[in-house]
Amino acid sequence: MSIRERRQAIQGPTSLVKKLMEEKGVTIAQLVEQTGLSSRLILRARGEEIKLCKLETLAILAEGLGVGIKDLFEDIDSSPEHSSEGGGHGQ
Repeated sequence: MSIRERRQAIQGPTSLVKKLMEEKGVTIAQLVEQTGLSSRLILRARGEEIKLCKLETLAILAEGLGVGIKDLFEDIDSSPEHSSEGGGHGQ
């Protein structure tokens, strides 16, 4: 299996970027201007392809939206045994 096929087969996190942008009333054009990221990168982060974004890109995007990097997506594994272990999400 090629790397490309493996990347496509991996279930990535669910992006919350589109939802955050809607909640904050931020358009793609505004986010492009604020962050210096291309509209293509922003569109990628708004969908399934968020799993392909570099951490650096996610950090810039999060800063532009005024949120933390973890706020940009939902955890893949939100099973009860994982969510009760640490300090909890959403605090």
